[in-house]
Amino acid sequence: MTETEAYGILRRALTDEVMKQERVRVLLAVERKARDLLAALGVPDLLDDDRTARQLSLYKEFHHVPGDHVWQAMQFVFRVARDGGDDDDRRLKSHYLQVIYNTLFTSPMTRKQQIPDDWWHTPLGLSCKVVESGVASCRDELAELESVE
Repeated sequence: MTETEAYGILRRALTDEVMKQERVRVLLAVERKARDLLAALGVPDLLDDDRTARQLSLYKEFHHVPGDHVWQAMQFVFRVARDGGDDDDRRLKSHYLQVIYNTLFTSPMTRKQQIPDDWWHTPLGLSCKVVESGVASCRDELAELESVE
């Protein structure tokens, strides 16, 4: 499988609808964890504030929300995984990968991320692997995706 073929498989697999479903899945998981942490701090309704609720609803509605947050990081890794990256993307990839890993896999009392093995088989996990290690590192996963198509 050539690099061009590999990116073609990723473009067919990572449709706009798949990426939207993954973003919403992650948003709901992060929101659930945030509510648990806020409840532990004694402010369980903080996310229900009008301004905060409006901002969170934007993440469910829009493809792109400006800013430096996990939503932007996911958009970055999906784009680079589907289309490859340029020099600017190579400079930014570490930052955006850390935003995702820290948000999803770092507990409040630890600094070391604990990423479950099965996460790498999700659309976001596969995209992160492509961005972090290159499309060649995902040949097995891509062959599996191609056989499903």
